[in-house]
Amino acid sequence: MMNQTNQTEIASQSRRKWWVFLAVGIGTFMSALDSSVVNMILPIIRQHFNSDVSMVEWTVVIYLLVVSSLLLSFGRIGDLRGHKSIYISGFLIFVTASMACGLASSVGLLVAGRAIQALGAAMLLANSPAILTKSFPPRQRGQVLGMQATMTYLGLTVGPSLGGWLTQSFGWRSVFYINVP
Repeated sequence: MMNQTNQTEIASQSRRKWWVFLAVGIGTFMSALDSSVVNMILPIIRQHFNSDVSMVEWTVVIYLLVVSSLLLSFGRIGDLRGHKSIYISGFLIFVTASMACGLASSVGLLVAGRAIQALGAAMLLANSPAILTKSFPPRQRGQVLGMQATMTYLGLTVGPSLGGWLTQSFGWRSVFYINVP
């Protein structure tokens, strides 16, 4: 009887770790996607807001600056406060800021929304590896971290094509709304 209980618990933990990977993988994919998806639609945003190129470029630059400057800080905060809570907070910030970007009525508001979106992305990206290494046994850590890297590069690769298709099919705001569901 005890052996069967242990086997059931092990099977449950095995399924749980893959659900954790799915959640972290989606966050990683979306964060990476949003760093490349906007590049294709800059001319359309520029035209929509009748703005100059240098201002519209900030929608890309601010995202990369904020993410790269906050990664280490949010990793450390995750060490101190718990990776899961920082990750979930980052997800909520990321999704809310994505909605704000889609609703932006000016380039300035879009840039501000992108900065907040990047704040959430930094929280996600900084805590993802720690969550995965805690959820998987040592023998699978290399595998799961490699799969997470694949999700990152998949997001970066799919971004420009997806951004172009969404903009052509549904308008430029849809590029940001895809993060909301």
